[in-house]
Amino acid sequence: MNGRSRLAALAPLALSSLALGSLPLMAAPAQAVTPKATCHVTQDAQKPDRFNVVGTGLTPGADVSIKQGGATAFFRASAEGGLSGTLTVSQTGGPVTMQEEGGPQLSCGSVKQAEEKQTQDQYAKGYKDGFNLAKATCKAQAPQGVTAVDPNYEKGFNAGAAAAIAKFC
Repeated sequence: MNGRSRLAALAPLALSSLALGSLPLMAAPAQAVTPKATCHVTQDAQKPDRFNVVGTGLTPGADVSIKQGGATAFFRASAEGGLSGTLTVSQTGGPVTMQEEGGPQLSCGSVKQAEEKQTQDQYAKGYKDGFNLAKATCKAQAPQGVTAVDPNYEKGFNAGAAAAIAKFC
C-alpha cells in the first residue's frame, strides 16, 4: 500500500472521529438551556379580593416584577426558580404580567380568568362531594359548616347529589 492509498484509507476514520467529536459540542448548548418560565393567577379562596401569582422556571434568585395596569410589585425567585406572591389586583386593570429582570414579559392571565376558574373549581368540588354523599346515603343533605358556603360549591353539591340519587337510589 503506498502513502497515498494509506491516507485514503485513513480519511474516513479521521472524518468520522471529527464528526463524532463535534456531536457533544453541538449537544451541550441544548442541555444548558434554562426551562421556560411560566406564570398564572389564582383567586385566593379565603379573600376573594386577593390573587395569588405563581411563577415557575425562573432563574434562581432573580428579581421579578409583577404588573397589572399601572401597579407593579417586586419579588425574588426562590432558589428552585419558583415564585409565589399574593397581591390585590384590580378587576378592571387588565391582565397580570410577570417579568424576570432582563427577560421577556409573560402573561399570567387576568383576574376574570382567575375568577372563572375559581367558580369552576368550586362547582366541581361541590358536585363531587354531593355525588359521593348522596350515593352513600341516598339523601341530598345541604352542606353544613361554620362559614358561609360558596354559592358555586352549593350549586355543584346540589347537582351532584341529584345525579347520584337519580342513578343509585
